[in-house]
This record gives sequence, C-alpha cells and structure tokens, in this order.
Amino acid sequence: MHQSTYSLGCEQVTRLVTMLLLVSSLLLLFEKLDVPLMLVFLLVLFSLLLRWRFALNPRFFLIDAAVLVVVSYFQQDAVLLLGLYIFSFASRMQLVALTPFFLYCLIKLPLPLALFPVLGLLLGLLVALWRKESDAVRREADELRLKVHRLQEEEQHLLLDYQDAQQLSRLEERNHIARILHDSLGHELTAAHLTLKALGSLLQRNEVEKALDSQAKALVRLENSLDQLKLAVRQLQRDDDTANQRFRQLFEQFNYPVDLHQSGDIEVLDPAVQQVLYSAVKEALTNIAKHAKPAMVRAQLAITGTTTRLMLENDGLFDQKNEETGNGLRYMRRRVEALGGSVAIQRDETFRLLITLPSKKEMG
Repeated sequence: MHQSTYSLGCEQVTRLVTMLLLVSSLLLLFEKLDVPLMLVFLLVLFSLLLRWRFALNPRFFLIDAAVLVVVSYFQQDAVLLLGLYIFSFASRMQLVALTPFFLYCLIKLPLPLALFPVLGLLLGLLVALWRKESDAVRREADELRLKVHRLQEEEQHLLLDYQDAQQLSRLEERNHIARILHDSLGHELTAAHLTLKALGSLLQRNEVEKALDSQAKALVRLENSLDQLKLAVRQLQRDDDTANQRFRQLFEQFNYPVDLHQSGDIEVLDPAVQQVLYSAVKEALTNIAKHAKPAMVRAQLAITGTTTRLMLENDGLFDQKNEETGNGLRYMRRRVEALGGSVAIQRDETFRLLITLPSKKEMG
C-alpha cells in the first residue's frame, strides 16, 4: 500500500525518538550494567528492530512488555526499559495498554529514574498528535487531488462535448443545405416541366415564336437545376466521405487490429445519434488501449432505419478497480441514455460493451 510523505515522516521521527530513548536508557543503566542486564537490553533492542522490519501484530508488543515485567522481578533495573514500550503505546494512542505498565514503573522506580517513563509518555503523546494532524492533512490533500482530478476529467468531457457540438452543427447544417437544395431543385424542375408542356401546346397552334421563347426558358431552368444538382452532389458526397472516413479511421488507427463487421449505412443516422455513436466508440477504444492488453478486439455495428446496435469486445478485459475507466463508462452511458439508448456491459472471459441507440433522435 502506498504511504504518503506525511506517514513516512511520522514513522521516521518515531524511530528516531525511540533510538534516543534507547540510548538514554543505556546511559542511565550504565553504572549498573552487568551481563544479565545487558542481555535484557539487547533483547529489547532486538524486539524493536524486529517490529521496524516486519509488520507484526500489536499483541506481540504487549507480550514483550509483559515479559519484561516478569524479568524485572529478577532484574529490577530492567524496569527502566519499560519506558520504551510506554512511548510506543503512547505514540499509537493505546492508552489502555500503557496504563498498567506506566503505573508499574512509577511504583518500582525511584524518583529520578521515574521521570524516564514520564518522558516516554509525553513524547509518545506528542508523536501521536503529530501523526493525527499529519493524517488529517494527508486526507485533505488526497481529497483535493481527487477534486482536481474530477475537475480535469469534467473539463476534458466539456471539451469533447464542444467538439461534438461543432461536428453536430456541421452535420445539421449540411442536412439543412441539402433540404434547401432539394426544395429549390424541385421548384426549378417543376417549372421546366410545365414550360415544356406549354411548349407542346404552342407548337400545335403554330405559335412558333412563343414556343421558342418557352423553349429558351425551359433550357435556362434545366441548366440551373443541373448546376444546383452538381453542387449538391459534390458537397454531400464530400461530407459523406468525411463522415464514413471518421468512423473507419477510429478502427484503422487503433493500437490493436480490430475485426470489424458493419451492416447498414452510417449516413441514415440522425446527426446527433451519429455523433454520440462516434464518441462512444472513441471512448470505448481509448479505454481498451489504456486499461486492457487484448489479443483480440472485435466490433459489430448494425444499423437499420430504427435502431443502431454496437458490440465491442476484447479479451484483455479491464481493470475493474480503475476509477478513470468507471467514470468514462458512466459518462458514455449518460450521453447514450440522453438520446433514448442504453449501455450494457458483460464480463466473462471477454469484456463486451453493448450500445443500443435509436437511429433517429428521440424528442422530449
């Protein structure tokens, strides 16, 4: 588990104070130091080092202190070393555990030496308070980083929405232009048709001059219609190629080969549905590239006049604990459901994303 610099700093200070207390106890016992007492001192030192190296159950630390109390009946000067355990208990706010040992030290030790466990208690409480404040600062820093991450993610989504809105605006403008051209072209062709019918009547009545005038007007209307038709075809064909190419490039430029099966024409989709589908495919492929290592990626896109279904499958799965992936999928679901669609996820031997959209944007 990752530790912050705050917790590392507290742990380092705790060890430093423990070492200072250990040296102080050695100096206080120096004149009375003999082989048995030296052995006890080394055992206490080994106990502390062992717990710095391995994360042992705190109950073992309590057992060590209790064993030291028993030893003190045979080696009375060893009582002073209980101050080290009192400091350790106090630094972790284990007041219930330290109380009997602290009272035992006050009873057994003479007044000058009794200050040592008192010092250990005070230093331990100071370290505990510092650790508590550090943990509070760490939590606030973690919460702030989380808020910043979410703001950055929301900013990214807003930028994507802005880009989608621009693309959607272009698509809707294209459809608007197509409708105008259709109406204008239809008007010109209708007028030319009526003029040609009138031309036949004029010829039957031998009104040659009027017939020639009608013929000229019909030719002008037909030429205008032909020019408008060519312009519309060029514009719409260019846009159609761009829209289809955008979808193809998503799969062609993906990091992994994609087995794509498509039925139906993307151009029959409502522009809003088309853009949401594009964004959903882009988000899904991005998640695969970031959080999966697939050997196979398969996509199926089925488009009809009423429903659009997308299935995107990979055998690399996803890191289900990854928060970023979860947010991306939730954001995708929100956009799809806003158009009356649905998103489903299936996790088995593969990760399968299923998206269903109406081919025409639902109103309301």
